Amino acid sequence: MAEQFSLPRNSCVIVFRPEERPAFSLTETLRNLAPMEENDLLAEDGAGRALLIKAGEDPEEIAEFALALIDTVEGETGLRMKAGVSNVHRKPEEWPAGYREAISALETGDRFQRKAPVQVYAHQLLERMAERIPPETLREIRAQVFGDRAGGILTEETLETAERFFEADLNLSVAARQMFIHRNTLIYRLDRIQRETGLDLRSFRDAMIFRLLMMLPEGE
Repeated sequence: MAEQFSLPRNSCVIVFRPEERPAFSLTETLRNLAPMEENDLLAEDGAGRALLIKAGEDPEEIAEFALALIDTVEGETGLRMKAGVSNVHRKPEEWPAGYREAISALETGDRFQRKAPVQVYAHQLLERMAERIPPETLREIRAQVFGDRAGGILTEETLETAERFFEADLNLSVAARQMFIHRNTLIYRLDRIQRETGLDLRSFRDAMIFRLLMMLPEGE
């Protein structure tokens, strides 16, 4: 069937969710702005979102495509969006599962307050594991590490530093370059986090603990 109708065999489902319902057709805008491949399929889901079945075998590449398209749409129309990207699926019968994965990626991103405009389902294993940890357990651990000073310790700069450091796989040089700061500045910030929390983010074990604590939704 996939060959008869030229449907993509290997593909990801991308769900684009606008921050507010646009006055124009989102699917038509995407169709006009996106460099579509022959086998790509674009549709609305009836809830103000657009879904794109994008041929490909690498969720990383498809996430980069989604990010570039979001930037283009915002630049052309001012509309801000987020996107969820599913796992790779091998046949059309799996697209509904891909749609659910893409929606789940968006919802998990919302829950853990990740700022990235593109959420990739395959990258959220740790978040999905954390969702299964009782909130009271995370609160106990957070109190043990931060006491009643969480607000003073988890500043925007601290969270940004930790997030970028984790994205760089705990590589000092790469993280400093991506943050446009000197390597010594990053070392100073990490030393300060260690002094305030007792956790050295250069240690994989401590980094995992801090990452879990960052996942606790604000106000819990």
